[in-house]
Amino acid sequence: MADSETVDTTQQVNSNNPATKQKNPKRVAAGKAIIEKTRQARQAQKKALAEDQAIIANQALQEKGDLDPPTADPQIKNVLTTTQWLSVISIIISVVGIYYKREEIKTVFAQKSQPQRPTLPTVDFTPPPVKTQRKRRLQSME
Repeated sequence: MADSETVDTTQQVNSNNPATKQKNPKRVAAGKAIIEKTRQARQAQKKALAEDQAIIANQALQEKGDLDPPTADPQIKNVLTTTQWLSVISIIISVVGIYYKREEIKTVFAQKSQPQRPTLPTVDFTPPPVKTQRKRRLQSME
């Protein structure tokens, strides 16, 4: 155990084979350029995100009325967009269509609510006519 105290543990183990390949300097330079472009793109994204968040925060404050300019017309806030108008109109048209088709809808629901009875064939209870039976005889083969 006395030898373990004198062993240097910080020494790195290297292979005895020398490195035969050198790195391609053009490839190394291209990799560094890509890393730099990626770093710049990340910084631009962070900057754009911060600007977007500031714009959203300002719009939220304006909607609350905190930064409402005094010259703004209050009637403009209540106007529906084109998409909202189209959706309201489509709902109204569908309700009107259902109103005019109500008779057909009523008959469909009435048929489903009242089970239809199967029609039975009429039965005639009169007895069949009586046939007279004749006696059977053996016929001669003459």
